[in-house]
Amino acid sequence: MIVVAVALVVGAFMVMELVSYAAHRWVMHGNGMIWHRSHHLPPTRRFERNDLFPVCFSLVGVTAFAVATMGPSIGPLFWVAVGITAYGLAYLFVHEVYIHRRLPVRVPRIAYLEWLRESHRLHHQFSGEPYGMLLPIVASALRARGRGTRRQSLTRVPGRDASSSTRATRNRL
Repeated sequence: MIVVAVALVVGAFMVMELVSYAAHRWVMHGNGMIWHRSHHLPPTRRFERNDLFPVCFSLVGVTAFAVATMGPSIGPLFWVAVGITAYGLAYLFVHEVYIHRRLPVRVPRIAYLEWLRESHRLHHQFSGEPYGMLLPIVASALRARGRGTRRQSLTRVPGRDASSSTRATRNRL
């Protein structure tokens, strides 16, 4: 039973990267741009319209947990919900804490997280690929194009950009 539970958690976590890609590419950069645009503009307040997406997406995990309690035959859905929730927490940490520094948590520089930050910077700079979060696929031509441009700050705290404080300057890419 434990092997099945672990497989369901890991499988759901991995599938969520594909779901995240699709939601970001075709929802957020599609009809959902009315909310997501706030994330690509300089921050003006602590919360932005884009913050409504994680609230909506968390309903999937909450619903899976609720349905999993309705009977033993669908009990394995509980482990799927754990994987979905684990992905949501990883996304929160990587995107909000590490990349955009929206929460005041100090995190040491880690090569993998720096790679994610650089990939996300390219997304903000060119408003296209990569759309994935934990395993962004970036064409080498795009990386080369990004190397030749001025690096922009990804800090998403109102009033704190790369030129307004020494801390923000240290946090620049």
